[in-house]
Amino acid sequence: MKYLFIDASENSTFAQTGNAAGFRSQVFATDRNFAARITNICDEMLQNADMTFADLDLLAVCTGPGSLTGLRVAAAFLRTAAMLANKPLVGISIFDWSLQTLVEKNISGRVRLVMPTLIDKAFSINADLPDLNHSQPELIERTTAGAMPYTYGIRFSYPGVTSLQPEPAALHKLINLGCHSPARSLPEILNVLPLYVIPSQAERKFKEAS
Repeated sequence: MKYLFIDASENSTFAQTGNAAGFRSQVFATDRNFAARITNICDEMLQNADMTFADLDLLAVCTGPGSLTGLRVAAAFLRTAAMLANKPLVGISIFDWSLQTLVEKNISGRVRLVMPTLIDKAFSINADLPDLNHSQPELIERTTAGAMPYTYGIRFSYPGVTSLQPEPAALHKLINLGCHSPARSLPEILNVLPLYVIPSQAERKFKEAS
């Protein structure tokens, strides 16, 4: 399967192409100009992989958690590309990507993943590996992140938390496993949106007051 994946959940942009022979990944220092560079990033990734857009069997986009602007720009761009080219699109969360990374490290059993948000909060999920199904993400105080055993921090370290970087090889395996049903029809493609985004200050104050 030939695919193109874009992760714009951080200030930098991670991109990956893959096929039956393997994968290629690259990080682009996009910061605040991601929207202006996404087309060139896709073109560069395809050129380096000796593929054209027409060759692709699947488009894939990271659904977060992460930067609201980056996630929405990437999703909007790839949704549009999928609709215009009649190609399937799949959304992959950083939680699933990270859990697959742990599976590739032969880690099994009950684990907890945490990922920081702004200032003092973190998203938290639980899973029983090698099953990738996990609990719904919930916001916790960042200071409590290391309160449970077998806790891994996604791109994040803290006392009692083992740092975990989602790995390109795990992403390649996850996409090829076909665990996520790709969107093919127009309504399905339009539903491939960021699943988890960093809550704004206004949203957090509203939740705390309610």
